[in-house]
Amino acid sequence: MHSRLERTLKMNRTRFKRRTGIYPETFAKMEAVLTRRERAKKKSGRPAALSPGEQLLLTLEFWREYRTFAHLGDDWSVHETTVQRTVERVETALIQSEEFRLPGNKSLKQEENVFQIIAVDAAETPCERPIKKQRRWYSGKKKRHTLKTQVVISVTTCMILSVATAFGSMHDLTLFRHSGVRVHPETALIGDAGYQGIWRHHGHSVTPHKGTKATPLTPEQRQQNRELASTRLRVEHVIRRLKIFRVLKDIYRHRRRRFSLRVNLIAAVCKRLFEAQFMG
Repeated sequence: MHSRLERTLKMNRTRFKRRTGIYPETFAKMEAVLTRRERAKKKSGRPAALSPGEQLLLTLEFWREYRTFAHLGDDWSVHETTVQRTVERVETALIQSEEFRLPGNKSLKQEENVFQIIAVDAAETPCERPIKKQRRWYSGKKKRHTLKTQVVISVTTCMILSVATAFGSMHDLTLFRHSGVRVHPETALIGDAGYQGIWRHHGHSVTPHKGTKATPLTPEQRQQNRELASTRLRVEHVIRRLKIFRVLKDIYRHRRRRFSLRVNLIAAVCKRLFEAQFMG
């Protein structure tokens, strides 16, 4: 066993969480998925340079710290191309296992998934300037090229229900419409000012009141906006939880087509993390 993995496994629960971004029990479940994948292989060949546990820790270091493959390769005594292949294999195995994948967007409309209140919000991750179609990725909000992530949560439990990604220039409401999220009619949906007009897609929705110079907000409307902001703040906390993994916060350097897969994986891992922390 690699000394880095040995030292990490000996850490207490708090230090392990700070080191990897997840709890030991979540790590064990992810390692079990990778171990089953290794045993299911039929073709023989050169053995992997790292064990399933070491491959998982390497991938978590990539997500958590978002260092270059060259730096990670130096720490693990492997070539940077080996690091890249390892990270991609681990991500593919986890997403294919169905254990670390969020349910589809249409599941929110099913009778067994009737939530009292859900909240939607969008966050942006800066990315390197693309060679082609630069305006498509340019965010007028952030004044830079970005990748946009939509997060839907249950306000009661703060559980992540759905995520979707798009290029930075897409409006929040347009992303909601294109993401295919279907909410049960009895569920209340709340959003920020970027979702004005969402009631056309879901009748039971609430957004902040907007005032103008001609028609300023009344004291009652201001109070309602404050109460809505206090409730909606929970989705901001969930986004912060996602961005603990620096791959979703720092300037994204890799192929954008894999960004959606990583967002879905990290969201599913954070959902497991919440279950382990608050639901035993």
